[in-house]
Amino acid sequence: MNSLYNHALKQSVALQRDLEKFASGQDSSAGLQGQISASFNTLQRSIDDYDNLAKREDVPLKKETALTRVSKFRRDLQDMRSQFESIKRQQEAQRHEQNRDSLLARRGGSNSRMNGDNPYQPFEESRSAFAMRESAFVDSTDAELDSFIGQAQNLLENLTDQHSILKKTQKKLLDAANTLGLSKNVIRYIERRTAQDKWIFFVGLAITLLVLWAISHYLG
Repeated sequence: MNSLYNHALKQSVALQRDLEKFASGQDSSAGLQGQISASFNTLQRSIDDYDNLAKREDVPLKKETALTRVSKFRRDLQDMRSQFESIKRQQEAQRHEQNRDSLLARRGGSNSRMNGDNPYQPFEESRSAFAMRESAFVDSTDAELDSFIGQAQNLLENLTDQHSILKKTQKKLLDAANTLGLSKNVIRYIERRTAQDKWIFFVGLAITLLVLWAISHYLG
């Protein structure tokens, strides 16, 4: 149980470090935002696993200590989620403010150069409207990229977890087979089926990495 606690603690520290980098403006890319979103999900699963293990603890003192740690993990996770959403809202507001100031500056510069009626005013307004639509499209694309990257990273983590489970299951099956004295044909069948599952895992892993590369290369 201590190993699971240490694992969740490391995830929490790494997540906080990414949040600080994002908040400081050192890295506000869509890739980091997607990584943070995926880290939230991963930490949530680790906390749930630790919580389930703590509830099955027989020693009262250890159980109480573990449940206290679970409560703190959940509070910290909620605080980090709120911090992340707040930072995203602030940065989005700043982008909109900068876009608005840029549009006003261009419009003001155009008006100062022309006296009386401006025959190009409809064209200038069309440019401003286009710029606003372009800004909205960029914001929407960033949000979609965050979602795609988060889903791909979650899929990669799930594939890794399944591979680990398959390895443990293979070992248990072979140990049980040896204990029960099953034939070598049965053991070879188990090994062959495990090898097939391993190839499925590697193919899924390759596809996931390819999707992540394509998102980063063409949409990043």
